[in-house]
Amino acid sequence: MTFVDPPTLFVVLVVTMMATSILLFGSWLQIRRDRTLLWLGLSYALGATGCLMYAGRGIIPDFVSIDLASAINLFGFGLCWVAARVFDGRPARLWPPLAGAALWLLLCRFPVIQETFSYRVVGISLVIGFWTIAAAREFWGHDGLKARYALAIVFAVHGLIVLLRIPVALVDVPTLDAPFGTRWFGLMALESIVFTQVVGFLAVALTKQRVEAQLREAALRDSLTGLANRRALFEQGAAILGGRARRQPVAVLTFDLDRFKQVNDLYGHPVGDAALRAFADAARASLRPDDHVGRIGGEEFAVIMEQVGEAEARAVAERIMTAFTERAKAIDGLEAGCTTSVGIAVSPDGRGSIQQWLALADAALYEAKREGGNRLCVAEAGALAVAA
Repeated sequence: MTFVDPPTLFVVLVVTMMATSILLFGSWLQIRRDRTLLWLGLSYALGATGCLMYAGRGIIPDFVSIDLASAINLFGFGLCWVAARVFDGRPARLWPPLAGAALWLLLCRFPVIQETFSYRVVGISLVIGFWTIAAAREFWGHDGLKARYALAIVFAVHGLIVLLRIPVALVDVPTLDAPFGTRWFGLMALESIVFTQVVGFLAVALTKQRVEAQLREAALRDSLTGLANRRALFEQGAAILGGRARRQPVAVLTFDLDRFKQVNDLYGHPVGDAALRAFADAARASLRPDDHVGRIGGEEFAVIMEQVGEAEARAVAERIMTAFTERAKAIDGLEAGCTTSVGIAVSPDGRGSIQQWLALADAALYEAKREGGNRLCVAEAGALAVAA
């Protein structure tokens, strides 16, 4: 590849890595709680450092300009794997990249490695390929963030291209005296420049996507219980009820903690908050993964279940009531425990609006409260006429 002078490409690569490192560090300073950008920034800073040390060959000792420079580069690529782990909340394990760099320094003590540049290329390519493909595997996830899939693909492609250096280096053998003289150096350098820029862009985009997703999630989540809030539950209910291709029953349950104001007055708000969290835990433990539960008021909750008739809804409600009562007994300071009342409304064909069926369930709930609480009432079948 001769349209660009190889030494010039080498300089461009170093400058690109330095610029990308600065970009990542600057972005990390804005989102400090996510250290993915910090580790990637360190990775590129080390890569640029190793390349600068390599450029000093003939001026500084060979051990520094060749062996140590390569070890620093390998450790830098290992930090890409560390960054991918950190993104998913896993611990930053530095010892594997450090062990790989140390092993490389050990191998460089063997004359066959010292004197044969192609063997060095093979060894370095194997380690870099391993770390980039490992990073791709870590970045690949299932949280719906589009940038992480793109980032994983870019790392995987780069890893495969790096591994292709092995047969090329064995055929077109480079030398320590003329490392830029091979026909493939320019192409590899250009690919590395593109890889560096794309990873920097995608990494920043990925962290921003996650922040935006977290903000959207927070807007639809009750901060105390972790359940869906009123807005989220109404959106879920609107998607389930009405306009369905398959007409199947939908059960709507409303729960209200009995004498909750007295609990707050007698035991204090921290105990009341603990009771609310206990109900949320009881509901989550008693429901199916695809059921919907949310906090729609101070001490009022609602559940929406698809393909559930009255008998099944009763069984679920009773299970939640029992589980909550047992959990409430374990709350420190709440000697009297706590109970809940339930109202149930079932749409036999999934028609109607979430507002209508919640109103029916609420009416049944108020009847349960009038009867003294700790009771379950079901709205009468046919109480709501829904036009076809």
